[in-house]
Amino acid sequence: MRKAQPYVSVAFVNRNDGYGGDLEERIAKFIAYYARYARMWPGLIEFVVVDWNPPPERPKLADAFPWRDLGNVVHVEVPPAVHAAVAGARGRKMLDYYGRNVAIRHSTGKFSLVINQDIFIGDSIMRLIASRSLSTRHFYRADRCDFDFEPCRNVDPEHFEAAARAATFQIHRRHRSSDEPISLAVTPDTLDAVGSGLEPGDELDQSLCTIEAKAAARLRRDAAWRLFQWRWMPWRRDDLREWHTQASLDSFHRGFFLHTNAAGDFLLAPRAAFLKVRGLYESVDVYMHTDSYAVVQLFAAGYGQLILAAPHHVYHADHDRSARAGFNEAMTWVEHETVLSAILRRERSYQLNSRAWGLADRSLPVHRPSAS
Repeated sequence: MRKAQPYVSVAFVNRNDGYGGDLEERIAKFIAYYARYARMWPGLIEFVVVDWNPPPERPKLADAFPWRDLGNVVHVEVPPAVHAAVAGARGRKMLDYYGRNVAIRHSTGKFSLVINQDIFIGDSIMRLIASRSLSTRHFYRADRCDFDFEPCRNVDPEHFEAAARAATFQIHRRHRSSDEPISLAVTPDTLDAVGSGLEPGDELDQSLCTIEAKAAARLRRDAAWRLFQWRWMPWRRDDLREWHTQASLDSFHRGFFLHTNAAGDFLLAPRAAFLKVRGLYESVDVYMHTDSYAVVQLFAAGYGQLILAAPHHVYHADHDRSARAGFNEAMTWVEHETVLSAILRRERSYQLNSRAWGLADRSLPVHRPSAS
């Protein structure tokens, strides 16, 4: 009998070398946490686990952890030789965004969800997913709440979210129309009050606790029409000159209030949307801000932004970041802003990768233990 299509495919990439610090404990907790939901809603979620450039002296990622507890799991390996050909001399030992694209390529769910091994999605979001009522015209973002993992190590899955909330010390929210910071210190008591809120023109769905950026969608359509006029109706340029001057600024993308902050830790969209934009931006030259591109690309491709507002939260177990040390970014944030703004002005394609994104031109080992 043919298995039913999973509703959501989780794109997960890592390697068994302690990446990010305390990897073994974090992955074990990740599996235990989501195994509870896999038992509650069989067939809802597919986990696509990519083992990127596995170290030869360590067990493969598929063999090192009890992935079967998650139910529907697909293992994909990117061997060291493939990594070396892609990364070249500059690339880091794990190319996260290439790996996530590999996972999306090999997924079968109607929606794709990009997260990491240290991300624990709140129960309210999991229940929203389980309702199978997600919009195919939107992508979903949520605030990331950083918490101290130490007091949560021995907490059982049923009580883990409460423990994570109690240990939360920082929140990462959307860009705002005010000058307030988008990342700031919080306490468990202030968490709900300071999360992403309404910006001009937004609409709140109180039943789902989602914020739709409708003004941003209108701005996108308006920008497209004005750019068309600027290019093909030269007699209108005097009328449009003020707008064109404003739109030409590197900071143009900020006016859409897109939730690009920590986007690589929770980005949920129709799989068809990722196929349309050709996946997450693949680069061996940059790492920081790469996740911001995905949000801008999806929005430029015509998908609306839905922000999961309080009480919805995504919890991130804080960790050592020394694995990133020593990697010199090839672009500054201002240079990134130039590209992001150009995409929203339609001066640059939202398809930043080639048709071979996600290593589509490579033959990779794939194992589906749940199907055997």
